[in-house]
Amino acid sequence: MTNPTVSWKAEARERRISYLGILGYALLFGTGFFLLFGVVTVLIPNRFFLRMTTTTPLDYLFLTLTSGLLGTYLSLHLFQRRQGRGACTVAAYGGGVGGFLGFGCALCNKPLLLLLGVSGVLTYIEPYRPLIGSLGIGLMGYAVYRKGKGIVHPERSYR
Repeated sequence: MTNPTVSWKAEARERRISYLGILGYALLFGTGFFLLFGVVTVLIPNRFFLRMTTTTPLDYLFLTLTSGLLGTYLSLHLFQRRQGRGACTVAAYGGGVGGFLGFGCALCNKPLLLLLGVSGVLTYIEPYRPLIGSLGIGLMGYAVYRKGKGIVHPERSYR
């Protein structure tokens, strides 16, 4: 016969370790995204890339929030995949792209230039970057919320 107190304590300890693992991976992934995207978009000054538009404090805010939310989403996804419940959502993809467009240099984005041309990017993307970034952050926040719902009560699935 097993002692229910010991079982409950072991389960609580395992859950605490899982939460610390999720937090550790979120910090690791978020920092990685911050450094990678910060260097590529020249929000972190470097000699390898050139930014053709000026930076604003909003760019740094979008970079920080997008990196943090992407790191959190990926760590939750990794945790759920270990439990056999890993599915990416459209909101995560849309949020990642929207967040990147929010802090990235629109004129430096080659696919956008190929699709819209310089005048199209300056007319349709550049003035709306704060809105696109806000929508991206909102979508990523929603994706993290949906992904995290299954972590709070692992015995129930919220998909």
